[in-house]
Amino acid sequence: MKKLYVKQKFFKITDHYPILDENKEPVYYVDQDFTFLGLVVHVSDKDHREIFTIEKELFHILPEFVIKFVDGKTARLKSRFNLIHKAIDVIFPNMYISIEGDFLSREFVILNKMSPIGRMTRKIFTIGDYFEIEILDEEYADIIVAFMIAMDYLIDISENSN
Repeated sequence: MKKLYVKQKFFKITDHYPILDENKEPVYYVDQDFTFLGLVVHVSDKDHREIFTIEKELFHILPEFVIKFVDGKTARLKSRFNLIHKAIDVIFPNMYISIEGDFLSREFVILNKMSPIGRMTRKIFTIGDYFEIEILDEEYADIIVAFMIAMDYLIDISENSN
């Protein structure tokens, strides 16, 4: 098991921040492009080599994201409105990954075939956004980080609409 930590600025137009390990060493770098509509985020490793990009697709009623990995894999996250709470559908070819949790508690579990592979918790009562990511299966580390970035954006949208 590995833990990662994300601390974002309070006032931000675009995001540029490292994702740190337990020793406070950068493992990932997140760089968001400035756009009037949508969202484009580039994520690189500790050596600044791009690993994946996240794009928010426009013209959907509920937010949808496409995650493009440098190895050619593509994942899609779709927001879905449920009567009780918001939900996220994950479409990742040849994988059975899902996200469970809720926007009110700010805690999410990432599952592969119903087995936990990671957890994300957004801490409250902090200045700026602060996430703790638990990676239970390191094979999925990049995927879990990508989901955290998309979920952060969805939480921000949810908070700003209230």
